[in-house]
Amino acid sequence: MYIRSLSVRNLKRLRDLTLDFTDAQGNPRMWTVIIGENGTGKTSILQAIALASAGKLRVNDLASTAFAHLVDRRHKHKQPLSIRAQFSFTPSSLADRKCHPLYEGTLPLDLRLTSQVSLDPKETSIRADAWYGVDEEQPGGAQDPLDQARAKESHLWFVIGYGVHRTLPESGRVSVLSRPSVDRMKPLFGPEYPLTSTSFLGHYGSRSAKARVYSTVLKKAIINTGVLPHDIANLEMRGYGGVSKAADLLDRDRFLQAMGSEKVKIPAVALAHGYQSTIAWIADLVGHILLEAKGDLHPEDFEGLVLIDEIDLYLHPTWQARLIPALRKTFPKLQFVATTHSPVVLATLAPDEVIRVQADAATGDVHRIAPDAETGIWEEVEDEPCALTQPDPRTMTGTEMYQEYFGLDRLTLNEHGEQLRSYTALATNPYRTPYQQEKMEKLKLQLTTALVADLVEPVAVDPGQNSHD
Repeated sequence: MYIRSLSVRNLKRLRDLTLDFTDAQGNPRMWTVIIGENGTGKTSILQAIALASAGKLRVNDLASTAFAHLVDRRHKHKQPLSIRAQFSFTPSSLADRKCHPLYEGTLPLDLRLTSQVSLDPKETSIRADAWYGVDEEQPGGAQDPLDQARAKESHLWFVIGYGVHRTLPESGRVSVLSRPSVDRMKPLFGPEYPLTSTSFLGHYGSRSAKARVYSTVLKKAIINTGVLPHDIANLEMRGYGGVSKAADLLDRDRFLQAMGSEKVKIPAVALAHGYQSTIAWIADLVGHILLEAKGDLHPEDFEGLVLIDEIDLYLHPTWQARLIPALRKTFPKLQFVATTHSPVVLATLAPDEVIRVQADAATGDVHRIAPDAETGIWEEVEDEPCALTQPDPRTMTGTEMYQEYFGLDRLTLNEHGEQLRSYTALATNPYRTPYQQEKMEKLKLQLTTALVADLVEPVAVDPGQNSHD
């Protein structure tokens, strides 16, 4: 499944938000990254997509106890929560008639699915319906294809979600995957839902053919692809059957890491946290894809929708700059919707791949904002903004990025940075005038009041500075 559009009403601070996820040709956009300050509903957008893709029988299981926190709580008379999403299908799904038993006739290449989710603030159960087509209302008496797909764990309706808690599983733990088609989205809703990740090796069974395929595909996805830094030189598959259980990856010396002029064999649990968290979600993605696959797949064949919160989590800027280009190349048929706070991540995206959201200062409602075509001022937009009006982050300097996309109107990142620059320039100038001396002293007082320490001591003023001879 690919997301095409999303409309949200009264979900936390998302009072009325509509987003489009298609490109200029009307095809599903394969990369969308959402930015905005903390508390602007970025995670809520990912959760809304997940809820819309869960199906009527599974949506309450997905939301679990989080349902009590979904409805906008800012007003005395709470309004019903409503989510409407439109999806299209991947090429493999459209080529497999068995994926769509409820559809009558020949499957069109532009087959769409509309999903509607609602929650009345006086109720404790979320209601959901889905139907083929883009009609405003569900056709009377029509069966729900999304509900059937989730109930039967149909393959090729793939959606997966990752929250900010992305860790490798404990060695020896084997997850129970009774309803994986929706369970794989639960990490978006809380840290109590750990990733299956490398535990898929235990789930498949030690030395099974599926386990060998899993470890081989995982290696193809993370080694020499740029997904991991280049100092991870190899994932060794030595021994009969190669890596066949979780402990082989977690506790044994399987990863070959370059350390200076040497290459050292270490287990996954000895890697830095950024490496572990990235391996954890990639290993989880590979496992879930292969779990429902009917045959062997390569990373470039993976299809579906991946929702990931704070994609730059724990990653150094140099790694952030390489991650999305590497994921594009490694998983060209996966659609990603992610959030970030990183300008470095942003610099790898085209203008139409960036969605910026902001809370209204008066109401607190979250809106999408974009630059006005005439003034360049970022303001609320109701329709999809013209890509030409939004600056291209790939061409921008760091200063331009912070000013345009993150709203920092100063050259220095530290809020006292410009004062400190001015003070230092004046304090080290032996030819400062009386006016400059007074300005320097005012700046020093402001900085010390703000607890800025280690200010340079002013140099003595050259006594001949006022001489005009």
